[in-house]
Amino acid sequence: MASSQIVPKQTRSAEITIEFNQVVVIKKPEGLIVIWCPACGEQTNMITTEIAAVLSNVDTRAIYRRIETGTIHFTETPKGIALVCLNSLLK
Repeated sequence: MASSQIVPKQTRSAEITIEFNQVVVIKKPEGLIVIWCPACGEQTNMITTEIAAVLSNVDTRAIYRRIETGTIHFTETPKGIALVCLNSLLK
């Protein structure tokens, strides 16, 4: 009688990396404002905290925390609206 041989099962694995890129277009003219950024010391693009939150994929409270810690630059309009420096947000 012939003997049976047990053949080990071979497995293969593969690593798949998926990268996502996202483009956000600001269509509202009031969404992008060019004014002086005191921290940068130059004219720069400023955006509202709501747009900054969308671009950063966080809520507006996280944007205000970054403003409070000095992580991102901001200025305030005479009406009390906070505007975020786009340059500092993208760093």
